[in-house]
Amino acid sequence: MILRRAERFVARELLLTQAAVTVVLLLVIVGGVLARVLQDVAEGSVPADFLPALVGFGAFKGIVYLWPVALFLGFMLVLGRMQRDSELIALQSGGMSFAALYRALFLVAGPAAILLAALMNTVVPWTEGEVDRMRDLADQRSDLVGIAPGQFLESRVGDQVFFAERLSDDREALEEVFIYREVDGEAQVTVAARAIPDPGAEGSGFLVLEDGYRYVGTPGSGAFRMLEFERLRTQITEPDPGAERRSLEALSTPELWVERDDHEVRAELEWRFAMPLSIVVLTLIALPLSLVPPRSGRYARIPAAIGVYVLYANFLILGQGQLADGQVPVAVGLWWAHGAMLALWLLLAWRKGLLRRPRRGAGPPAGEPA
Repeated sequence: MILRRAERFVARELLLTQAAVTVVLLLVIVGGVLARVLQDVAEGSVPADFLPALVGFGAFKGIVYLWPVALFLGFMLVLGRMQRDSELIALQSGGMSFAALYRALFLVAGPAAILLAALMNTVVPWTEGEVDRMRDLADQRSDLVGIAPGQFLESRVGDQVFFAERLSDDREALEEVFIYREVDGEAQVTVAARAIPDPGAEGSGFLVLEDGYRYVGTPGSGAFRMLEFERLRTQITEPDPGAERRSLEALSTPELWVERDDHEVRAELEWRFAMPLSIVVLTLIALPLSLVPPRSGRYARIPAAIGVYVLYANFLILGQGQLADGQVPVAVGLWWAHGAMLALWLLLAWRKGLLRRPRRGAGPPAGEPA
């Protein structure tokens, strides 16, 4: 009963510290995502009304990907403090083994890994699909909102040239607009004082032109027809069926599993399970890595922990790229990266004496630097 209480005490300390680390990382992530999306909005590549959703999706994906390191650093901070204050020595002198300490760690890490696996295989693909959809909509509207005033812009299919001299003061309309289009072998030139965005019913981009003229005719013939208008609605983009194709990141896990023999698909599939598995591996490493002499300080092993995580993350990123390019057999996948880090854990655990059965009443081994 006493040992169970001790395990719950350690788990509670780990959970609180990990939550604090996660909040700090979330603030950093939101700031970075907000700056990036604001830049896209300022450049006109993303409509301003997409800003809240894109920031939310980006922050969510960022915290999901950084959850393993948040847990890892939280564990290192708590274990470092307990080592500094000799709490680990007191707990083990009272009969708490390293296995019991690991049980306390996995009271937090186990549910976190399961939850992360669920998120990586359900919510994250959905958010990727939503981001793809919003990017597609932005592309469909890019012939309007993506125009840099004072520059000629050719449409994707090459049959239209668009020019606007400037944005209005409220940035909701284009002024002094010129449009050149070829329709059924005839040239169509439209000039207007203003152009206001008007999304079409099917999601295609439309402009409402105000106070202008349209000239239609065959170049070189001299016979042109002129139309004067106060308001004219014209389509400037066509739906692009190819743009609706989802990226691999947006496909569901069952869809990926069907094509699992493809290297790119396998790389995405294994990446989704690499994140929760990394929580397990980093949790194993945290305990032996945190064992330092009590006078070393709470943060003595944080640089080493960051180095371990960076090494692990680079292994996974490198492995995913090599697997997608076909440089690594599908059967090997990303397992070599996990295996390398498990080998590091075994080395640290052996040096710290975690793999030896402790003598009854003996305290933990002295924590010399690895």
